[in-house]
Amino acid sequence: MAPTTATPTRAPVRKVTFGAVSGALVTLIVGILNTYVPFFEAKPISGEISGALTTVVSFLVSYMVPPDPTETVLQNEEGKTRSGKI
Repeated sequence: MAPTTATPTRAPVRKVTFGAVSGALVTLIVGILNTYVPFFEAKPISGEISGALTTVVSFLVSYMVPPDPTETVLQNEEGKTRSGKI
């Protein structure tokens, strides 16, 4: 098998993208529930609960999404780790 070369990139990896989008969706859903669902008019979901839910859902989604086959990790001359694309 021939060696592959990878190119450093600043683009977010797929796990990070899905985690960020899921966190934004949880925030939007909580806002919609607090605004439009009569059940939450008397006692809306608090910011603390919303923040905790956003964190947990983002973590779970990021953990469960597999990395893209073209994503890799590179180490530069200073020993720092960076994302890369094959």
